[in-house]
Amino acid sequence: MYFIKPKFWDKKNNSFLSILLYPLSIIYYLISIIKKKITITQKFNIPIICVGNIYIGGTGKTSAAIEIIKILNQSKKVCFLTKGYGRKSKKDIYLNELNVPNQNTEDTGDEALLLNKFGHVYISNNRAEAINTIIKLGYDAIILDDGFQDHLIFKNLNILCFDSKNWVGNNNLIPSGPLREPLTSIKEANFIIVKGEKKQIIEKEIKTINPNIEIIYAKNKIENIETLKNRNFIAFTGIGNPYSFFNTLLDHNVKIIKQIIYPDHFQFTEKNYKILSQEAENNKCNLITTEKDYVRINNQFKEKIYYTKLNTLLVEKESLEKELKNLF
Repeated sequence: MYFIKPKFWDKKNNSFLSILLYPLSIIYYLISIIKKKITITQKFNIPIICVGNIYIGGTGKTSAAIEIIKILNQSKKVCFLTKGYGRKSKKDIYLNELNVPNQNTEDTGDEALLLNKFGHVYISNNRAEAINTIIKLGYDAIILDDGFQDHLIFKNLNILCFDSKNWVGNNNLIPSGPLREPLTSIKEANFIIVKGEKKQIIEKEIKTINPNIEIIYAKNKIENIETLKNRNFIAFTGIGNPYSFFNTLLDHNVKIIKQIIYPDHFQFTEKNYKILSQEAENNKCNLITTEKDYVRINNQFKEKIYYTKLNTLLVEKESLEKELKNLF
């Protein structure tokens, strides 16, 4: 099932739709509380670092996980664990080398292939069984992609990601708003990584709930910016927060003629390729997308488009580095 985030989720005041859907949010919240109460948490004989979110999509979670493995890989053997959201396959897949060739995103999911550029990846719908398998494979630690809401798994370190522009949107739970659980759940987190500019109002809200939590900021830089200069683009994407991509382009002075949004984790078809190519021809410009979208596009079409290769810089990350070392 494909999903496009509703615009009313990010309005600071409740809209008619958010009010209308609020009773469903209450039901969702009650179910999540009951599920948490009856779940027995399992501990494993390996450090598990969870990189998750409570705001649905577009918080820089994948980029943060990559930065963490860069730190750990200096001295430890680390494996990513992901469910491969958006994939159709239910089988376990183990990417036991960097950039494993000939992988299909319908089997792995797009995020898994991005993670595989920087580390080994285990893809499974059963996290508990997968963790035991990863332990047997001889890894020193696991970076759990998402999973903050999975109370079956004990995490040694919980890292939550946010975007400073969206923050918590209208502060409602799904489907009335973009939150998977209330902001108060940051009491269970050790670190907050905020993508974007520093905002005192956000820091104050976080510290009111969890005074001891560490806040780190993440800044995105387009590594291949030189190849994008002096060109006009139609920007298209199928990610959780498409406006984050568009804003990144604008912040780097990339010229956008038109923006096209597809559902999150959308699998592009030949029909989509033809429509996009025609749009580019009509507007006499090029096509550009995200690296996450790019891995889902077939090889023939890849030759016709540009993509943004992002490098994420974690600002003042010394406290995180120290905490990661203390896990061993």
